[in-house]
Amino acid sequence: MDRLPKSRRSKDRLRPLPLLRLQVDPSLSAPARRNIQTAAARLPPLVGRPISIAALPHLTAHRGKLLSGAPDTGIPVHAATFLRRRKIVLETELTRKPGLLRLITVHEIFHFVWARLGNPSRRSYAALIKAEAAARARGELGESSLVKKSPACTADYICESFCDTAAWLYAGVHRSPDFTLAARWRKRRRAWFEENLGATLK
Repeated sequence: MDRLPKSRRSKDRLRPLPLLRLQVDPSLSAPARRNIQTAAARLPPLVGRPISIAALPHLTAHRGKLLSGAPDTGIPVHAATFLRRRKIVLETELTRKPGLLRLITVHEIFHFVWARLGNPSRRSYAALIKAEAAARARGELGESSLVKKSPACTADYICESFCDTAAWLYAGVHRSPDFTLAARWRKRRRAWFEENLGATLK
């Protein structure tokens, strides 16, 4: 999945790229499917092959693998993304928590965006996060990035921060105990997304 690249806009007029579609497993409840589509409708224009979304119970991560139905093995996780298979797997319990479901869905979608963002944009976002670290900014915009946050600004932390910031911006969830980053830094992240993804918030 890509953002719409500025350099290809003239070519896209001749051969439009397909906008991203989500293929939500029909076994998910109707409210869960509506929440996922509501979150998707708030995203900036993204292009790429469809992404499938399914749900499984008792998700855990163990030795690099995603397990379901083995709650005593591995570390519990809300979701997992498989970039090559273009698939997102959500924890079933998550589908009964509308706000968290929207946040996690957008977070996982933006793992695809990060993978295709391009080195200049990734370096630009990394510079933003490193400036926060240099200023000793506290907090984050999601649990995933807060857990990985460190002064070293590892690549893993920067990626999680990018995805959590996207979820904060686009999921339509205005309050969360995980939104702990100060307003001054939130403003700078919002500006970066609006400039680099070419979209304002709905």
